[in-house]
Order: sequence, then structure tokens, then C-alpha cells
Amino acid sequence: MGHVRSAIVFLLLVCGVVGNESRIFADYIVDENQSFTNRSTLISVGKGSLISIRLGCNQESSDFLTAYLQRDDNKEVVASISTECSATVEDYKKSYRWTRTFSDDFEDLDYRIVVTGAENAFFEVQYHVSTIRLPSDGTATPHEITPGIPSIHTFSIDDWEETNYRFVDVSVQGWDNQTDIVGKMIVTQDKDELYNFLVSPNTTTLNSMRLSYSSFGRIVLSDVSKPILGPGIWIIGHVLYNTSATKNIEISVSVNTDYEYVSKVVILTIVSCFGVILPIFCRYIFNYMNAERKVSFKAWRQVVVNWFYSGNKGLAYLTGFLAWMLLVSAFQVVHAKWGEMMEKGDRDICYYNERCYRPYLGYYDVSVNGIASNIPFMVHGALIIISVSLAETSCFSLGHKRYDYSIAYSFGLAFIFEGFGSLLYHICPSQIIFQFDTLFMFVISQYIITALVDGHAIRKQVYEDAHKLFSSKRKSIRSPKLFLFFLGPAYGFNFLGNLHYISPLPPAISFFFFFFLGLWVAGIMLWAAYKANLLPTTYFRPATIHFGAQGAEVREEKSSTSTTIKKVCFVAYTLIVFIGFVMVVLGKLVISIFILGELIVALLIMTAASFMYLLGDLWFTLTKVVRPNNKKYPIRYRYIIPVGVVLYLLCGLGLVVVSLFFFVILENTDKSIPPWDSRELNKPCILNDFWDAHDLWHFFASHALMMIVLVVMQMQKPCRDCYMKYKEIQDPAKERNGDLEALVDNQSKKALYGQKPEILKVIPLKTEQ
Repeated sequence: MGHVRSAIVFLLLVCGVVGNESRIFADYIVDENQSFTNRSTLISVGKGSLISIRLGCNQESSDFLTAYLQRDDNKEVVASISTECSATVEDYKKSYRWTRTFSDDFEDLDYRIVVTGAENAFFEVQYHVSTIRLPSDGTATPHEITPGIPSIHTFSIDDWEETNYRFVDVSVQGWDNQTDIVGKMIVTQDKDELYNFLVSPNTTTLNSMRLSYSSFGRIVLSDVSKPILGPGIWIIGHVLYNTSATKNIEISVSVNTDYEYVSKVVILTIVSCFGVILPIFCRYIFNYMNAERKVSFKAWRQVVVNWFYSGNKGLAYLTGFLAWMLLVSAFQVVHAKWGEMMEKGDRDICYYNERCYRPYLGYYDVSVNGIASNIPFMVHGALIIISVSLAETSCFSLGHKRYDYSIAYSFGLAFIFEGFGSLLYHICPSQIIFQFDTLFMFVISQYIITALVDGHAIRKQVYEDAHKLFSSKRKSIRSPKLFLFFLGPAYGFNFLGNLHYISPLPPAISFFFFFFLGLWVAGIMLWAAYKANLLPTTYFRPATIHFGAQGAEVREEKSSTSTTIKKVCFVAYTLIVFIGFVMVVLGKLVISIFILGELIVALLIMTAASFMYLLGDLWFTLTKVVRPNNKKYPIRYRYIIPVGVVLYLLCGLGLVVVSLFFFVILENTDKSIPPWDSRELNKPCILNDFWDAHDLWHFFASHALMMIVLVVMQMQKPCRDCYMKYKEIQDPAKERNGDLEALVDNQSKKALYGQKPEILKVIPLKTEQ
């Protein structure tokens, strides 16, 4: 006689919203090899119970097993399942094939489980029944998950009309010594989707949310989540993922009834507006960008109107075009990725800081704090644009001829669009979406380099007017070249590189990708060497403006000892670039980080070098401009300016250190590792129960970057007339207040320099014999 083993696993866990007690029923085990014909077991079931049943056999046969769940008082059958014996005992032990799940609002009555089958069959019944009432204040309830046996809890929301439910956190916390054991959690009200999840944890769910966890996981239910938070019974299911070990967890449900985010966002916006102090402070200390101040609302309005149809605004226009093109495309990709997460119910697609996830109630199931924390970038971009427009208004009012604020305006636009790019990224943070977070960080970094190069550009043309003295044997970077040779390839390689990092490209395509990436990097390095005067050519040599008794002249100098320092820096930088490129090829470094990192290192080196020239200009101000008889720059400026420079540098350095502390030390996600490992880095909110460390990184980084950009704009010298006034008038007593055109007056030039106004002398570089 062939023996048939049938096993029925019943898991019934009952969870109330706020319970006064917890009841744990003991396990019931019926000895195996007992005839199950009309065999029954009596159990007590509480209101809101969940019952899950699985049937299986140890060998193929035509026998059927049927299980009934009926009320013990009137024998009413409330649920039943039936299955044919078609699996071997090995298959039975390897997988639990759930055939049906029941979830009903059972009353607090006794129910009887009845199993029927062939008279000569033998069976074993195992089931676990427990009733646990979880408090809604987040108090954790310990639980143990056994391999192959899912864990199912329920909690119910009965006071929906009386309580203002804003959102509900369903959290699971694992033990620290079990981080290598990965579990899956689902929260749903749909019995069929629970069944599908228990059969296959990675299956797509339409009205549920699920995620993977090792030590921590959290699902937030709200009016914008899917499923939408509402009254009734909610089911929490747990299974282990490809493991034979037991995992200990703690489950908690926390209800939030006092939540609003508008006031917090408004406060952040107002605090960000205090950044207006930075451009005022910067102009007060490093003020040679505009020597004169003559601004009226009428003139400012005219400058704003002129911005759209006159003047050199090519770079600013291209920045806006690039932003519209990239941000619209980025939103399509990000929204599709977020929509996939919502449609499939898979919270592993987007990497949120679940410990500080604050939903955008009423609109979007995203982290509103992560999105709103980008407001400082937008506010500071607007402040930069307003500050630059006032500076241009001064030039416009004074009738200056030589000024170009295109790069300065582009900085403000890039800040605003960086805020939007980071906002899009935080809708669904992930590795493939990270490239959109760095869209305009590339732009800002490249604009800083462009501004520094432009600040040293000296045009070789000789003009009639001495205040048009500026040069360019070292040409500045033109806007078309900037987009064609720098930003365009950077974005192309960045997009393809991120695809390769997520899902490796075919070998042939990968070879050509890295080959052309290497050529582009090599070309950029050659260009940098050319601009740094490190190539064996006579076309490019250092040139500086000198003022003396014989007038102003541009001197092209031979290589000096400073060239050795530049060569050492360039070799070190080349080594850094080479190491980064190798790491990208080996898949050890994300290409977005590689490109952005090399740009940041380059701009830091160039900013530090250019700052020395800025200090030289300040020294000129202190020694030549600041005098007792100068009403605009009295003698007290000799103390105010040095102290201000030190304070500005210390403030900027402090902001950089603080922002990096929040970004690196308090990192709360990592998109380059599996989502369950990333959740181990999740950290609670640290400010006002709303802002996390990454949000504060946005706030402080925006201020720090703004301080850098403001100084870079001074180094760029957008108002050439203003700068020439500083350099040409060494005796402020001879300056006629408000009459800058006196600088180009022929008679004034003759009186000042004792020669004709064509005072520019280009001293050619002698060829060594």
C-alpha cells in the first residue's frame, strides 16, 4: 500500500489597530500516520483574522485532499480548498505552493478545521495560530521567520472617520547579525496578491507595495500611495529570499495624524533668501567688477528688456536651450521609472531614505522633503541673476562699451536648472537616474573653468581707446566650442556609461565606447596643456598688462619657474584622470562621478591659482586706490578688506566642510548597491522631523557653491571698463567722479601719460638663438 503524506499549514495572525493585550496560541501538531477521514481540529479565531491554507502530497496519485473551515456552532462552511496529489515529498519540502488564501472579518467565535480524503490515506497537519494586537505608536513586536513558512500579520483601521490619518509607517527591523539574510515584505488589502506574493515574491502586484530588506525596511501608506490608505484590514506578509536560515525581525505600525509640510517648505525658502547677503558681501570685499554704482529702476528695467534682444547673451541662451531639451527628456525617463515602481508595487526600483520618507500628500507618492530641499539652488540662482542684472545696469547707465555678463547670467540659470535636475532625480532616486542629478553640475563646473580662462584672456587687437585694452592671444572658450567639444560629449558618454554600468553593453560596443571615451579625455588633456602654456609652441605665452610712465602695455613673458609648478600640477592631475579612467573601464567607478570629479578637481586647481591674481588686484586696491583723500575708498578699507577676505574664505570653507560632512559621513543611500543593502544606510530625520542629512547637504552645498561662483565672477572680470579704471587710475584724486569717459579722452590721456592715446604696446617674444 502506497503511503500518502498530506500537509496543511495554517497561519493565522490577527492584528488590531491599538490593542490592550496580546494573545499567543500554542502550535497544534497532529501526529502523522493518522487517518484524516472526517478528522477535525477546533481553533479560536478573532475578528479580522487571516487564514492561509496550502495542500500538498508526497507522491503522484489521483487522490484529492479537501480542507474546510466551518463555524463550530452551526457548521456553516466559510472556506474550503481542494487539491490533487501530484507532487513528490522532495518537491513539497522545497517549495510551499499556496493554492488559496482566505481573508474575512471573522467574528470572535470557535471554528473547526475539517480535512477529508480517501479512507486509506495517512496525513500530518501542522498549523500555527496567533493573535497579536500591534500598538499604533510604533512599538515593535518581535517575530521569527522560518525558511519556507511565510509570516503573515494583519492590522485593521476601524476609526477612519474619527481619526485624521495622514500616513501610516509599516516597518520591519532585522537583527544586526543577520544582515546577510534577505527578506521580502508586502503590504496589501488584496488576498489574491498576497497569494501571488507568497508563491513568487518578485511577482508584479497592482494593488500592493513590496520591498526587500536585510536589516531595515519601511512602507508608507498615504492618500497618494498605491494602494491608497483607507479603512479595513491590512495584511503584512514576510518571506525569506533564497536562504535556509531563520531570521528574527521586529514589526511595527506607526500612525501619523499630525503632519504638514507647507510651513517647512516656506521656512526653507525664506532662509534660502538670506543668501542675498553673500553677493553683497562679495562685492563689498572684491569690488572691482563695477567701479561705479549708478542704478535706477528705469535703467534696470531697460537692461531686463535688453536681455532678450541685445548684447552678447549667447551662452545664457544656449544654457536655457540645453535645460529645456535635457530636463523635458529627463522628466520622461524619471516619470516612467517612477510609474513602473507604482504600477508594479516594487519599492526596490527607487532608492529612498525610508526612515525619513515624507509623502507629498494629495499630489505625488514621492519624498517631498527630498524634492523641496532643492529650493536653495533655485533661490540662489535667482539671486545671482538679480545681482548680475544690477551690475550690468551700472555699466549700462555709465555708458560702458566693454562688458559681457553672459557667463555670469549663465551661472544663475545653471543654478536654477540644477535645482530642477536634482528635483527630478529625487522623484525616483536610482543609479540610472543619477545622471540627471549631475546634468547641470557638469555645466556649472565647466562654466567656472570657462570664466577663469576668460578672466585671463587678452586680445591682441589694438584699439583706439585705452579702456578697450583687453586682449586675446589666449582666447576665451567660445560658447559653440564649449557645447560641441565639452558638454555635448560629456553628456553622451555619461548617458552611455550609466547604461553600461547598469547592464553591460555588448563587447564590441563597449570597446568602441571606451576607445572614443579615451580619445576624448586625451583631447581634453591636450587642450588643458595648451591653455596652461605647457606645449612647445610660440603661439601661446603668458601675457600680463603693465602700467607705467610710458603707458599701458601687454607683455608676453618667457617661461619662468612658475612653469615648473604648473607642470607638476598638470602631471599629478593627468595621473588622477588616468586612474579614474581605468576604474571606469573596470566598472569600479560610475562614469558620472568620474566626469564630475575630474571637472571639480580641475576647477579647484584653477580657482586656487586664479585667486592669487585676485589677491594681487586686492593688494593693488589697498596700496594704490585706498587713500586718505579718496571718499569712495577711505583709509579704513585697508583693514576692512583684508578682514573681509579672511572671513569670506573661512565662511566658504566652513560651508564646504559642513556640506561634505552631511553628504559623505551621514550618507543615507547608495544607489550602486542592492536596495536591501542601501536601506541599511537609511537614517532618521535630523531636523524638524522632516529634513534628513541629504536635504541639509543640498542647503549647505548651494550656499558653498554660490560663494565660489561669486568669486569666480569677480575673477572673470565681466566689466572690462571697470577693471581698466582700477588699473589705469593710480591717483584717485585725478578721477572725475561718475565720468568714466574721461578715461578715453585724448587730452586726458596725453596729460596722464604724456603720449598719444594709442598706448598699447605688444612686446613680441624674442626667439632664442
